[in-house]
Amino acid sequence: MRVCIPVRFLPQGGGFYFLDAFSNYLRQIGWEVTQDLGSKYDVLFTNHWMTPYSDILRAIRRNPKVRIVQRIDGAAQNYGRPAEADERQARVNTIADLTIFQSQYARASTREIFRVIKQDGPIIYNPVDLYTFRSGGERKRFSRQAQVAAVTWSTNSFKGLGKIYAVASSHPDVDFVLCGSFKDAPDLPNVHKLGLLDRKELAVALRSCQVLLTFSKNEACPNHVLEAMACGLPVLYEDSGAMREVISECGFSVTVESFADGLGKALGKLEELSRAAQQRAQELFNPNKNFNQYTTSILEATARRTHIPAFRRTAIAWAYPVLQRLGVA
Repeated sequence: MRVCIPVRFLPQGGGFYFLDAFSNYLRQIGWEVTQDLGSKYDVLFTNHWMTPYSDILRAIRRNPKVRIVQRIDGAAQNYGRPAEADERQARVNTIADLTIFQSQYARASTREIFRVIKQDGPIIYNPVDLYTFRSGGERKRFSRQAQVAAVTWSTNSFKGLGKIYAVASSHPDVDFVLCGSFKDAPDLPNVHKLGLLDRKELAVALRSCQVLLTFSKNEACPNHVLEAMACGLPVLYEDSGAMREVISECGFSVTVESFADGLGKALGKLEELSRAAQQRAQELFNPNKNFNQYTTSILEATARRTHIPAFRRTAIAWAYPVLQRLGVA
């Protein structure tokens, strides 16, 4: 099986790390992987709105029998992104042979709330690198009795960074370890700005803390949460998106006002919650299991008849450039 994943890796968040890890897994099981849309392949793997519709049609013109797999993160407008991104992924979905959702919330938000995605498909949770993100290993030392980690690659307002700063400002007795893009974080003795970290450095920072705090909204399957749980951290979170679905009993929902109560409850049963978080990560977010679900679903999709006749999809692929030039596509 030859798969095209036409995205260049950038160290800028969970989506890129997923595609990189998935590509490595496919190579390990003997599948070929290319990033070249102009080459020959059996499957084109698209990530929500990242691959332009025109590029996908160009791939179909070159590979008329190619199967299109679309991995759905969520509705772009649900993350505060432009509506154009949803228009793009909606259009791609009309010709996709397989649609994969990252969580129940991802499916509901894109098919029922925002009605961006028409096709249904399996739910496959994101995997976490259980070798890098684990409880045992190097740690840093901080001066206060409690250490709270926060992680983000984005400064999007939906990440809730202002709430983290508010909590840090009102709890000087707690260390807040900020990993990633926290450029506006207050300069306080209890705020430790580690900046952008590679995966190993992030794992060390997480292991050095007792809990993860996140006020991120409308997440489909947040990688920073999975990584923290794999390191044994219970999660204090805003009850939004797929947070409760992903975290379950391995943490507590909090607000800025109830943070102290949530932290107290987490620290009061830290050992129990830590074991539960690690176990949940190993059972639900295991890369071997979840990537195998991806490949199984892809093989099933390639074995069944496409929902769009090949001649019709090929006709769309050839007609689209002409309609674009005429201004009607």
